[in-house]
Amino acid sequence: MKIYTRKSIRRRSYKIYTLGCKVNQYDSGKLAGELVRAGFIMADKNADLAIINSCAVTKTAMIKSGRMVKLAGKENPKAKIALAGCWPRVDDKIIKLEGVDLVLKANEVKVIVEKIKKLSFDNGRIREIASPANAEPAMTNKSRYFIKVQDGCEQFCSYCIIPYARGKLKSRGEREVVNEIKQAVKAGYQEIVLSGIHLGLYGKESSLSLRAIDFSVIPAPEPESRVQPLEQVSGLRVRPAMTNFNCAPRNDNLVSLIKKIIKIKNLGRLRLSSIEITEVTDKLINLMSKSDKICKHLHAPLQSGSDKILKLMNRPYNIKYFAGRIKRIRRAMPAIAITTDVIVGFPGETEKDFRETEKFIKLMKFSRLHVFPFSAHEKTPAAKLPNQIEEKIKARRAKILRKLGIKLAEDYKNKFKGRNLEVAIEQVKRDRLIGKTEYYFDIEFDKKQIIGRKAGADNSLIGRIIKIKNN
Repeated sequence: MKIYTRKSIRRRSYKIYTLGCKVNQYDSGKLAGELVRAGFIMADKNADLAIINSCAVTKTAMIKSGRMVKLAGKENPKAKIALAGCWPRVDDKIIKLEGVDLVLKANEVKVIVEKIKKLSFDNGRIREIASPANAEPAMTNKSRYFIKVQDGCEQFCSYCIIPYARGKLKSRGEREVVNEIKQAVKAGYQEIVLSGIHLGLYGKESSLSLRAIDFSVIPAPEPESRVQPLEQVSGLRVRPAMTNFNCAPRNDNLVSLIKKIIKIKNLGRLRLSSIEITEVTDKLINLMSKSDKICKHLHAPLQSGSDKILKLMNRPYNIKYFAGRIKRIRRAMPAIAITTDVIVGFPGETEKDFRETEKFIKLMKFSRLHVFPFSAHEKTPAAKLPNQIEEKIKARRAKILRKLGIKLAEDYKNKFKGRNLEVAIEQVKRDRLIGKTEYYFDIEFDKKQIIGRKAGADNSLIGRIIKIKNN
């Protein structure tokens, strides 16, 4: 790849604002690396170029992305503003968004430097640019390194726009992934976070044509006795929920990749980001339980504890299956942290459905709960389902579950009192340190709790994994 110097591109500054998931964080790092190679410098204030890496997973996320555009404009009215990420992929109206000079579309790489050069030097407004996928890792945070190994989704949950924002399933090669992680470890990262839009399907490719599915064709409201009207959506595949928790779809590609990663010299530890419970295979469980390099933490989205609502969501499992897989995971790793996502106020969710969800969450004893009030995206089937829930009811239910989530997190954290823990240090405050355990909870502790280190607490510890006594 050609390296652009001061002679070929004027040295300008940039700032990236990132919203959304870990994959977006990774994409922002890639974009930063590409800009640096093109001669740009990073700036916290008064950047010449402001890039908003947007999220479109919900209507609320798009509103936040729009607010970020306005914030960037206020921070430096003279800056050129570019909008990247998922939002431009699912909303054609974005081209008219006030204050945006450049729209970037995901997963294209050929003309990024040329387009940014034009944006930097021309007064005209440019409407399309690629986002990088092959730039070298940008080492910006010495605590954890997020690496995207997979992109795309074809699950078509009825509330989700991501299949259109991210496209078909696609994965990076094992060698490419391993080489990038080696670079990250060499640069000082001790925790690597394996990320993907649909991580459990790493290595699976598809010939599915997403555009063949028309999400604008929504069935008319059906009687409440009909649980699943989604089959009437043109082309939408409604998959039967998995019920036999003694089996999971076979996909050994992710396990194969992980085996290669944990052999990397000087790797501190490896963490998996969000993965569907249907893709936590027995082989993956066995590998995690036997390796001291893999964090004992899984984030498996639940979304609802009601079988009726799961069907309306077009989720690929029922409650019996989910509970059975969690039981198997904990049998192999009793102390494992299991975190989850839950949507409240989904269309048709009655008080009974909500109480079933609350009861199931208590039964599963998740270690952390991410609660989201349902946010309708106009291009998804769920937005047109009957029995939409009032906002005040959503807010009340979200408040109840968030309060429950706080208690569950405290209960889980208290189980580790008196135990030795390995902590990745993220902050240092005088004689106290703050970091993240392999079990995914944050902990603040005194330097006296450090095991096997006599020196005091200082910034040289940031990013390092150290052992402490959790008093």
